[in-house]
Amino acid sequence: MDLLKDKVAVVTGGGSGIGRAIAELYAKEGAYVVIVGRREAPLKETAAGDKKISYVVGDITKSDNVANVVNYVKEKFGRLDILVNNAGWCPVQPIKEVTLADYDKAFDLDVRALVDMTIQCLPLIVKSKGNIINLSTVGATHRAPNLSMYVGAKAAVENFTRCWALELAADGVRVNAIAPGAIRTDIWNVTNLSDEDAKKHEEGIAATIPFGRFGSPTEVANVALFLASEMGSYVSGAIYAVDGGQGAA
Repeated sequence: MDLLKDKVAVVTGGGSGIGRAIAELYAKEGAYVVIVGRREAPLKETAAGDKKISYVVGDITKSDNVANVVNYVKEKFGRLDILVNNAGWCPVQPIKEVTLADYDKAFDLDVRALVDMTIQCLPLIVKSKGNIINLSTVGATHRAPNLSMYVGAKAAVENFTRCWALELAADGVRVNAIAPGAIRTDIWNVTNLSDEDAKKHEEGIAATIPFGRFGSPTEVANVALFLASEMGSYVSGAIYAVDGGQGAA
């Protein structure tokens, strides 16, 4: 349908999971997509699937790496229409075991890096009257045990989204967020729990979902396409739940 024909997008954490699904769908709809991540192998694999996808390897918790991404976009395309702040980390830890190092790791990626990426990309986004999409979580409003660092960080992301939407409306820039529920991605493999405890954690979450299943990255990407395209031209400051009805209770 070419809903994003000739648009330029940056997707952080674009080598796998939700980020990969978004990058692939955007490219399919005509956009040039730059994906960013720390590991080259998954980025390279994703980019190999579509000539419209390119990548920059970098740790976006480091400002100079964020600057590298922005410089790459400027040099290769000269514009930026869409920023998807997708990269994140979901530690599963009870507060009795959390250390300040754990807090720093979660908030460095889930909050600070998102803010840094937004600030550095903003001049290009404003120039194109583009839009920003932040990834949150249903947990920001429907809490669960052992996820305090993650849901705390994403609660900040949702409030940034709404504030930035108000501030940037006069510039013609839209800012929205997507709040996925339990989506089947590699994020479930990066925990501090044993295999047995991780399985119990997943089963406990699945039991709270009205649809009775985990979602797919493509189901999140479809919403990201709507928000980035002209179909969502009058939408800003919104938090879209993609959670199988989990947040309706």
